Amino acid sequence: MSLAAQSEHTMALWGPRRAITLTDARKRTALVHILRLLFTVGAVLSAGWLFGTIIESSLREPSTQSSAAGVTVTVHAPRFDGFDSQDRPYTLTAMTAQRRRDNLSLVDLVNPRLKDYTSTTVQAREGVWNAELEVLDLQGDVVMTDAAGYTFTSQKTRMYVKDSRVEGQEPLNGHGPIGEVRADAYEVLDNGDRIVLKGHVWTKFTPKKKKNR
Repeated sequence: MSLAAQSEHTMALWGPRRAITLTDARKRTALVHILRLLFTVGAVLSAGWLFGTIIESSLREPSTQSSAAGVTVTVHAPRFDGFDSQDRPYTLTAMTAQRRRDNLSLVDLVNPRLKDYTSTTVQAREGVWNAELEVLDLQGDVVMTDAAGYTFTSQKTRMYVKDSRVEGQEPLNGHGPIGEVRADAYEVLDNGDRIVLKGHVWTKFTPKKKKNR
């Protein structure tokens, strides 16, 4: 076989393989473009899903907060410290406290106890504290005791703590060093210096015992 024929035969052997190689290359290039396109589309879709999830979470957040805000929380042994209109301190404690969901300024108390700057104490089985108005509504075995040794009992009373004023529309019973008192309603005014009794008022004074010389 001549050199020219051998060369032609060699080219014939390599020619188809080269053509196949170029075709494969074109296919591979097209495949790369497709893969790139798919990757780009996938990235866009993934980003869209991610941002959609974030937006959805942000939209759901207020409702989650609302449901969380609606949960009733019980506080054990709460303590409220404040000052009346004349900057005199008082302390309100209780066994438990629950803030109302429909009105956040109202707090339901169990076994509340109020103590003012004169060591006068008022306690009851139940109470509602209005933190905004500083008004305490007491109900059930209300007992008021002052530093002078007087004790008053009732079943319901309202204390305007900020104004140092007390009023009650339920019968009042009281006893102390000078005697006993009963009434259907009452008011405590002038920072406790004046007590107004209303309806079927009954009093009994106990004379002081003379000291033996």
